[in-house]
Amino acid sequence: MGARAIDRPMPEIPEELRQRNFSVEAVARFQVAADGSTRVELIKATADPRLNRSLLEALKKWRFFPALENGAPVASTIEIRIPIQVR
Repeated sequence: MGARAIDRPMPEIPEELRQRNFSVEAVARFQVAADGSTRVELIKATADPRLNRSLLEALKKWRFFPALENGAPVASTIEIRIPIQVR
């Protein structure tokens, strides 16, 4: 069984961006250790650097249950699409 996100706080959208309507998508790659700790990077960022910083801050707070192999926790890598919509 693969790693699963158990806590996924969403980013704070910067005030100046909240006044526009937009829909974007980012892709994050998480390296999840056997103890559930993570390292994250954006492998597909949005076009807005401020939004990317906010998104990465939030992604660093995500918590995971590690992948299991034969019932034991193991390290794994998972890529997650992050859709962001402001209306």
